Amino acid sequence: MRRYTYVVPSLFSLIRLLLAIFLPFFHERFWILFIAAAALSDFLDGWLARRWQVESWQGGLLDAVADKTFVLVTLCVFVAAGKFSFWWIFPVIIRDMIVAVTVCSAVFLKKWEAFKGMDARVSGKLTTCGQFVLFMVVLLFPEKAIYVLVLASCCSIVAGLDYGRLFFQALRRQSK
Repeated sequence: MRRYTYVVPSLFSLIRLLLAIFLPFFHERFWILFIAAAALSDFLDGWLARRWQVESWQGGLLDAVADKTFVLVTLCVFVAAGKFSFWWIFPVIIRDMIVAVTVCSAVFLKKWEAFKGMDARVSGKLTTCGQFVLFMVVLLFPEKAIYVLVLASCCSIVAGLDYGRLFFQALRRQSK
């Protein structure tokens, strides 16, 4: 059983990727199920990895890619369905854009090791949670969505600044 414990958390991340792929092909009455399943898979992959002590940077990377893919697909689906303004996307994903820039910087500067050392942060977890809550509120209580949008956007901005700061600190440490 022990050898499977390394795979199970990553399977939950892969499930989230599959949910992102299939979401656009389902009627909107099923979207809440996709979002709930994605949120649950996000919780379970991290919880199991920590509980079973099988955390790895590869698993963390897969988790981050699954999160960002699901969020971006959901935002696009919501915009296409008229549930969301196109302009709402940018403040919600500011953290993700900053992380993408830092990844590109790490690759360009050949400083991938600086990026690998960046652990998950509370600000990042709150941002992802805020994004999932925003999606649920948009579907269940659309008149309240603007309030959750502001909250999720603030979390995203704080997390983006936090990750950017961490990356540049790691770069400074490497260059010494």
